[in-house]
Amino acid sequence: MISKQWLLACATALPLVITSAASAQVTIDVDQITCAQFVKYRVTSPDNIAIWLSGYSHGKQNTTVVAREEFKENIPKLKAACMLPENSPLPVLQVAAKLFVSK
Repeated sequence: MISKQWLLACATALPLVITSAASAQVTIDVDQITCAQFVKYRVTSPDNIAIWLSGYSHGKQNTTVVAREEFKENIPKLKAACMLPENSPLPVLQVAAKLFVSK
C-alpha cells in the first residue's frame, strides 16, 4: 500500500518537475536579433551567436569547411560593425551577410 507521505512527496515534486521541463527549452529567431542586442549580450554571448551565424553562412554556401583563424578574426569585425550607430537597429544576420558573404 502506498503511504500518504509518499503521495504527498510525489504531489509536491510533480509541479517542480513540470516547471523545470517547461522552462528548459527556449526558441530564438536569430533573424530578429538586432546588432544592439548582439553587442549588449541581450540574447546570449555574441560568440555563441557568431558560431551559429558561421554555421548558417557555411550551410548557405554548401560547405562544411571552417577556417578557424578566419572565424576568430571575424568575430571582432562583426562586433565592431554592430557597434556602429547606423547598424544598431539592423538584424545582426543582415550585417554579417554584408561583411562576410559578399567576399
